[in-house]
Amino acid sequence: MLRLLIETCVHRRAAALFATLVVAAFGLHAYLETPIEAYPDVTNIQVTVISQLPGNAPEEIERRITVPLERELNGSPGMTLMRSESLYGLSLITMTFSDDTASFPARTMVLQRVAAAELPPGVTPELAPEATPLGEVYQFRLTSDRHDLYQLRSEMQWNVVRVLRQAPGVADIVPFGGYLKEFHVEADPARLFALGLTLADVEQAITRSNLNVGGGFLRQGDQEVTVRGIGYLESPEDVKRIVIRSKDGTPVTVGDVSSIVQSYTPRRGTVGVGLEKEGVESFVWMRRDQNPSLVLEGIHAKVRELNDTILPKGMRIETFYDRSDLVGLTLTTVHENLLSGFLLVVAVVWLFLRSAVGSVVVAVVIPLALLVAFLGLYALGLPANLISMGAIDFGILVDGAVVLVENVIHALRHEHPANRRGVLHLVVRSAVDVGRPTLYAMLIIIAALVPVFTLQSVEGRIFRPLALTYSFALVGALVFSLTLVPALCAALFRPRHARLEEPAWIERLRAAYRRSLAWALERRPRVIAAAFALLALGAFTITRLGTEFLPELDEGDIQLFVEMPPSISLEKGQEILLEVRRRILAFPEVRKTLSEQGRPEDGTDNESINMSETFIRLKPVKEWRPGYNKKRLIDEMRGLLTEIPGVRYNFSQPMRDNVEEAVSGVRGKVVLKIFGTDLTLMRGTLEQVKDVLKSVPGIVDLDLYRDASTPQLQVRFDRQALARAGIAMEDAQRTLE
Repeated sequence: MLRLLIETCVHRRAAALFATLVVAAFGLHAYLETPIEAYPDVTNIQVTVISQLPGNAPEEIERRITVPLERELNGSPGMTLMRSESLYGLSLITMTFSDDTASFPARTMVLQRVAAAELPPGVTPELAPEATPLGEVYQFRLTSDRHDLYQLRSEMQWNVVRVLRQAPGVADIVPFGGYLKEFHVEADPARLFALGLTLADVEQAITRSNLNVGGGFLRQGDQEVTVRGIGYLESPEDVKRIVIRSKDGTPVTVGDVSSIVQSYTPRRGTVGVGLEKEGVESFVWMRRDQNPSLVLEGIHAKVRELNDTILPKGMRIETFYDRSDLVGLTLTTVHENLLSGFLLVVAVVWLFLRSAVGSVVVAVVIPLALLVAFLGLYALGLPANLISMGAIDFGILVDGAVVLVENVIHALRHEHPANRRGVLHLVVRSAVDVGRPTLYAMLIIIAALVPVFTLQSVEGRIFRPLALTYSFALVGALVFSLTLVPALCAALFRPRHARLEEPAWIERLRAAYRRSLAWALERRPRVIAAAFALLALGAFTITRLGTEFLPELDEGDIQLFVEMPPSISLEKGQEILLEVRRRILAFPEVRKTLSEQGRPEDGTDNESINMSETFIRLKPVKEWRPGYNKKRLIDEMRGLLTEIPGVRYNFSQPMRDNVEEAVSGVRGKVVLKIFGTDLTLMRGTLEQVKDVLKSVPGIVDLDLYRDASTPQLQVRFDRQALARAGIAMEDAQRTLE
């Protein structure tokens, strides 16, 4: 069978070359369409349920929202883990599903179960965007030289977000910062009391005065018109004219007992950019399993459209973070490594074979095998990444081709065929002689990757793409070694190539090897003992090497997590973060910086106002001061920032930080969790652990996560006093609310 394959490729080499070109064309298409990521996505399918009840303390959120939802979501098919967070006005429940669970069925099932939960009126649970921790691909701010923060946020909310969501592959756009405009009715308690009214009367009057209705249709002769009742509020003056009560023909309006002012949605977070205290930004989330390069192309087109034709004069979108930079750097790194490996293999092959034709035949296998690898990834719908592509060993890929070409050249030198027919016969015989060993050798290498395919969860998502990429490339190299290489040898080698002489140093090297082998065979016990000693030394060295769960990737930027005292106000937090950014910008290696304090209005983040994610964009390394690297820069930043009292810091990178938080729920490379029912005892235990861990070498940032509670002003109503006054508890609580 193997001889028939080789003979067919040699004698019908034109067909073999054409088939190779077809495979290469499909492989090139797969390469262009396959997503290429800098970092592998290591997270399971996750679904996050977001529920908001503004103004309520975490205890009420836990009791009224989180617990009822957890009861309904428990036991969901395929769920492996569920964790929840109850924060001020916000409930977050994150469900992690098994590897074989698809995203869409999981989200559909969660929505069905959530609908059965008994929740307070006005609470509508929503699902977080269908994105992964690596899905934050684009971040931008909206600037203007003539618009205020109200106008910037309104334009962002109603126009920019709408346009960018039209880009293919975008999961969601999350606006943040500025003021989300509202009109507030500020009632005067004295006027209400004087007129015998309550806040409930005002609320009910406004609710009943803001609606449109349909009145069916009306025939007028030969025509028919649609009847509409228009009653939506259109201006603050309409609100003022709403009638609360009418007595003796004299109306009491909302304007009589209150003032209407322009205000904003109560904020639980802000955005600061550089030395500016306030700003308006958005970040774009990419849907799961999308090609970041294609998604970013669509985003860039929409941004150009917004800047050129849609945004008001003076208003522009400025890019702060663009994943294209990292993707481009990744592609450049992969291409440079592939080119370097390719040239190195060609040089080594030529050095030993001294045949330009042989070197070309061997080298052709490398790009073709890589195209087969992309073809396999494309067929399975898997992305390529820097880890999977960087692990491919070109030496192993061309192993079969080198053996076959070397055997052909060796036969040419010794047999000196007189014509083309003799060359073809020699190529077939040489390829058949080494074809079977080559086949078995490559299959053994592929079989060695089988244990990697058994890895599950996070480990499987890191290394399975690597094993698949390597296996596809090895299969491609094996097939081309047994088909294309004999065809190219038959097409390119001529009788004159029999005059190729082996370099003299090869013969000297061979003679030296013979002497070394004879010496080793005469001293077998000592050689075997030395081999076992070397094995033991290697095993001992492994125990002294450090280990890393996730491979370290330099993203080129820094993400700084800032934690301030839990009782800090929003405004004081802004002042501290402004000082943090001022100190960071003092480093000439920093290009720009942006702080996100707290969380946006849609509840997609879990930060409190005492927490901030500060993004630090760095200049290219070639523009840094001599002798500086990222570690030294972070150490100096940490030293300068720790001078600000009462603030804790954790340095990370944007993508790595998102991945770590998604996997464990907490930021940090190594996280220790304690479970129990007594918060005081648990916190004391963690403090003891912290004291012990301080002495461990290599630990830089060590602290407790969310270790303090926010102060509360609790109002307890006197039930007897309420009974004497004839006031229901609900009325009293509603007044407080």
